[in-house]
Amino acid sequence: MTGLLINLSPWLLLAVALAAGGWLRHRYQQELAAHRRSSAQLIQTQDMLRRISQAVESTSDAIGIGDMAGHSLYHNHAHIQLFGYTVDELNAVPESGVLFADERIAREILECVKEGRSWRGETDIKTKAGRRVPAFVRADIIRDEQGRPVGIYGVFADITEERKRRDAVARAGKLESLGLLAGGIAHDFNNLLAIIGGNVQMVQAQPGHSDFTVKRLQEVDKIVWRARDLTQGLKTFAKGGTPIKIPTQLPGLIRESAGLAAHGAAVELDYWLPDGLRRVEADESQLGQVLHNIVLNAVQAMPAGGRITLSAGNLAFGDDPAIREGEHWVRVSITDNGPGMTPEVLARIFDPFFTTKQKGTGLGLATSYSIVEQHGGRLRVESTVGRGTVFHLLLPAMREQLVSAA
Repeated sequence: MTGLLINLSPWLLLAVALAAGGWLRHRYQQELAAHRRSSAQLIQTQDMLRRISQAVESTSDAIGIGDMAGHSLYHNHAHIQLFGYTVDELNAVPESGVLFADERIAREILECVKEGRSWRGETDIKTKAGRRVPAFVRADIIRDEQGRPVGIYGVFADITEERKRRDAVARAGKLESLGLLAGGIAHDFNNLLAIIGGNVQMVQAQPGHSDFTVKRLQEVDKIVWRARDLTQGLKTFAKGGTPIKIPTQLPGLIRESAGLAAHGAAVELDYWLPDGLRRVEADESQLGQVLHNIVLNAVQAMPAGGRITLSAGNLAFGDDPAIREGEHWVRVSITDNGPGMTPEVLARIFDPFFTTKQKGTGLGLATSYSIVEQHGGRLRVESTVGRGTVFHLLLPAMREQLVSAA
């Protein structure tokens, strides 16, 4: 029996070795497969993180991440472009809430998020250069796997163009309502003026008036004519006057209108009117009135003198959000280096009867806005206190061969 075991031992040992080898090989293959799966998962995770990072960096929304103490940890490219701060630069600013124009909003957002609630809304943000930008803001808390708060993130979307569109729609509705009222008043008022003027002329035709009476009647007659001019302004504002459009070359009209408005004033006029400017279909009288009103406003804002630059250029799809594919427009810009306007004044600049002048009706720019709308165009204004004002007049261009500047 012992001899038999001795004779079998090599075979038993071989069997055990083969079994162990098979088991080890199987275990190795399992571990290798697990390692490969882990590596594949790691590669997939890294790839996913890289894609998320690319998406965050390429998005147009500004994204910032900070810790619970309020220190910045990360800014994407859009955040740096919008605000102008790198992470280190923002952390070096001693004040808190510097990204918001209203400190109360900044405190409200921080308190809301720390309480575990999201904050969403529109507010003005403030850039490193001090510029105010309207934005839609979303702020929320970041939690770890156990649900503990570990950070805060904010997403900022610039809504400058959207707000301009909303303001334009609201202004158009308000002007339309006021136009209906102004039109009715102008019609009735004009009838009353006709009666007053007719009676004044009848009295003036009678002989034997004293010098005092003659002077008083002349004053009344002047006032009646001034009132008629105001009535005509109301009519133009109410309806814009149906424009009689003809193909119009803008350079000559721009020079003529600006020259008349600035005649005798201590201002210098600069013109940047390139060759190849497209023609527009316009009522030259009405469009000339718009240009005259804007330049005259600039002249009156600079009684001690200044510079007014009138420039023009062709626009196509992609140059302005208002332009659709296949359309061609012309933009006329009137820029002055006057005192500029506050945001409060700028918000009401096209309101009828609103004026900052001691003398004036406040109908000039309201009428101009109405005329431009009647032409299917847009009238925009930008202004900064101490840096001047620029009006942009956008008009649909004719589909034709380009012409040279006159």
